[in-house]
Amino acid sequence: MKFAIDRDVFLGVLKCVDGVCPPKGSFVSLACCHIEATNNKIVVTGTDLELTLRIVEQATVMEEGKAIIPSHQLLEIVQSQPGGAQVLISTEGTSTIITSGNFKSRLSSMDIFEYPQIQNLDAETCLKVSALEFKKLINKTRFCISKDSTRQEFTGVSMRVSQNGCVQMASTDGHRLSCVETTATICGTLSSRLEKGIILPQKALNEFTKFITDGGDIEFGVDSAEKKILVRMGNMTYFATRIEGEFPDFSKVIPPRFDHKAIISREAFLQILNRASIFTNRNLNTVKLVLSSGRVEISAYDQTRGEMNDYIDADYEGAGVTAGFNQSYVADILKVIDGDYISFEIIDMDSPVLIRDTSCDKYDFIVMPMQL
Repeated sequence: MKFAIDRDVFLGVLKCVDGVCPPKGSFVSLACCHIEATNNKIVVTGTDLELTLRIVEQATVMEEGKAIIPSHQLLEIVQSQPGGAQVLISTEGTSTIITSGNFKSRLSSMDIFEYPQIQNLDAETCLKVSALEFKKLINKTRFCISKDSTRQEFTGVSMRVSQNGCVQMASTDGHRLSCVETTATICGTLSSRLEKGIILPQKALNEFTKFITDGGDIEFGVDSAEKKILVRMGNMTYFATRIEGEFPDFSKVIPPRFDHKAIISREAFLQILNRASIFTNRNLNTVKLVLSSGRVEISAYDQTRGEMNDYIDADYEGAGVTAGFNQSYVADILKVIDGDYISFEIIDMDSPVLIRDTSCDKYDFIVMPMQL
């Protein structure tokens, strides 16, 4: 194998692929990237067996072939070269030679047969969605993903697509819930698995957000065995193994109505919660919230840390309502809301609260109350 490629282009490819490859461990081959040079292009693949990334990039190919090269070492070498340089990659037996200007290095390569066989999942594209909108949905849901591995269905984000092109994504850790929506274009027949719902793992979501940097569309598909989802944008294709299990029907925890609703400045509310965190118990992180006419009062108390009381103005008229909440759960929601004002809707101190962006009705956030 022998090919030449622009250093900056190759560096971008290697950064993406290296993010998928696990650190060198018991499976040495997984710490490597698979490079195939053919027809004046290279196909670079990285995998941890659960998530696979394949990138196709133009290159000047002198000799077609394949090589298995340590991913992070190759990345460091290419990164050390000056911007705009040409990089020449060639193989000699079990060695890979990297040349650029006066620079020349040699890396030990692995036997091509030691790399895991990656099935070519050319699933039919059945969905197209705005890349930037998809990134926004990920950022508004992944903070709610559970860290409890005993509830596998909570360790990812649920994605469900209806026949009219409505894409709903949701996540929960049992204490809070994020549910967001957008619209997409259905191409051909909608996959029954997508319609029923799939659960995307957190690592896949984190990697997706890295390569979404500008406009365009993302294409989705599900393989025939319904085990993997295909995500494609431009010259990049991810194959992610979906999390087994069914996401719970969260509609049952959302009350059909809320008796009390306050309109609050998002930034002012976030600032007061940040101040309250100084005085909360580190294990429970509880703050007391009181809705009263024209204001929201926040207080926090801990036997060793002290206490605080503060308030902000709010658009609220009605009976007073008192409830306790985890400070960080509410603050995390306020951080992913884009608008200047939020609606804070509640029934009583024993019921969940609904938080919404007043400028957009496609994002719902639920927080469960805490005992005061």
